[in-house]
Amino acid sequence: MLSEQRVMHMTKMAMIEDKQGRKLGPAIHYRKRDYLSLCTLGGVFLGTLIYAALYAGLIVLLASTLVVNIHLVGLILGILLGLVLYILYMYYYLRMVRRHAAKRYDEGVTLLRHLRKDYRELREMYQEEDLSKIPEGWD
Repeated sequence: MLSEQRVMHMTKMAMIEDKQGRKLGPAIHYRKRDYLSLCTLGGVFLGTLIYAALYAGLIVLLASTLVVNIHLVGLILGILLGLVLYILYMYYYLRMVRRHAAKRYDEGVTLLRHLRKDYRELREMYQEEDLSKIPEGWD
């Protein structure tokens, strides 16, 4: 016999898992420190690619508009300025990536706690139903 309350509870849990199941991935598969390190590593690669594309575009733009001779000192200063800007960019970009990853991980952990509570309630419903099936003289 199906309990209507149990079916409604299972339906609610299934809808939560279906809608927000992607948020559970980091919380289930990784510890927070490992997940943040993984996101930071990906952020280093992606941030470097973005910065290199922007810097190359700036160089091409400057080279196409300034047709004057560039001296060695100007070239070295441009490279140093590019490195300083890269370090600043990566610092802020990686802070943003880690903050976003930590928020995503914490949301997954919160959702996982709620689901664990729901599963505990479901298990209690099954146990109550099992206890109600035992005949009177058998306990």
